[in-house]
Amino acid sequence: MKIRNKIAVTFAGIVSFVLLFSFSMIYYLSAHYMEKDFYSLVLDKANLTAWKYFEQDEMSPTVYAKVLSSYAKSLPDAEEIVLDTKDKKLVTDSIGKIVPLELAANLLNGKTIKFSNLNKQSIGIYYPDNQGNFVVIITAVNGIGHQQLQKLFELLLLIFSISILFMFLIGQLYAKNILHPIVNILRNIKKIRVTNLNLRLSESAGNDELAELTRTFNQMLDRLENSFTLQRNFIHNASHELKNPITAILGKAEIALGKQRSADEYTKTLSEIMTEAERLDLLTRNLLSLAQTDFDLSTLTNEEIRLDELIWDIKEHFDKTRYTGRIEVHFSIIPEISELVTIAGKPGLIRIAIENIMDNACKFSGQQKVEVNLNATQKNIQLLIADKGIGIPETERKDLFQPFFRASNALAFKGSGIGLSLVHKIITMFGGTIEIASMAGNGTTVIINFEREEQNS
Repeated sequence: MKIRNKIAVTFAGIVSFVLLFSFSMIYYLSAHYMEKDFYSLVLDKANLTAWKYFEQDEMSPTVYAKVLSSYAKSLPDAEEIVLDTKDKKLVTDSIGKIVPLELAANLLNGKTIKFSNLNKQSIGIYYPDNQGNFVVIITAVNGIGHQQLQKLFELLLLIFSISILFMFLIGQLYAKNILHPIVNILRNIKKIRVTNLNLRLSESAGNDELAELTRTFNQMLDRLENSFTLQRNFIHNASHELKNPITAILGKAEIALGKQRSADEYTKTLSEIMTEAERLDLLTRNLLSLAQTDFDLSTLTNEEIRLDELIWDIKEHFDKTRYTGRIEVHFSIIPEISELVTIAGKPGLIRIAIENIMDNACKFSGQQKVEVNLNATQKNIQLLIADKGIGIPETERKDLFQPFFRASNALAFKGSGIGLSLVHKIITMFGGTIEIASMAGNGTTVIINFEREEQNS
């Protein structure tokens, strides 16, 4: 069943329940008051009957004539039973056949009683007179009242049936009006494909649920479009970057094999091939690392990483390369508690991030020193890596974390443009933040912060 029909049925059902309850109360109260009014008529008939038989000697002819006139008009089809209480056994037996046992004693004790049997309503009165004590019982059928109740029932049933149908139709129109924006949203959503992710839903003013749904969906489309764009750019740039060293390797190998060459020429060619192979190896490892950060690592258990020890290990590694002696490490404090410099994460990925930053600092600063500072407090761990190299133009700093982006003054240096985007992904993955302060020609400082209170073990 469609939501529109569900709303209409639910709406009609609620209205039906309210109407059924209301009409039931109307019918019940009408029957109750009709019965009460009829009992009043029967009681009047009982009193008129008693006056007719026992009060003629005490009334003037004119008054008695009015009593007879009222008696004749009041419930002419009523049944009358008048009993003299002198013969108690006869009276008791007679009353017991007419009046319920629990009421017979009350009647003989002088109380007025009322009772009903099927459609008949009865009143019994005890009437003391100078001629003796009498019991008057009047029984009548409220034919007009029953007809009125029957007509009321039929009228309420007709109104109820028409109201249910009417409410269902109103519910359909109401549901259509309510769901109209959703239908428009669905119609527009069906138009969106991979080829036109730039399309957006029309956002309405206000803060209702539909407006929030539209905004949320458009935000999702923004993320999807951005992801598809990054994916296309990644594939295009990765294929281009991989193609260059492969083409160079194949070209140099083909040239070398084209004719017989001297040992020095073979050595030179192999050296060039090795350089391109190293470039290809570095590019491949960076691409794999970048892809690794796209996996959901939330199900894996983080490990505790002491940044001071990791930095010393990385420095030792660089001292065995062409950057030997270039990196200087400074700790603002020597932590007595290891937790001050401990974060939670994946040691391999954190190492890749810090190595990339240090490698860039060494590469772009000639033979100048690179300073690494580690500061730690109870709440924050801060790592600063500063160089005195070529710096980064101010207008290009906003794009540094985009894959394959390279600053205009860095094109003369070998690189793929993957490093900083990889670093940014890794640092933010483990709850850290990264900032870059730099100006062209004045060096670069990379600032990494880890809030210790937010680390999860």
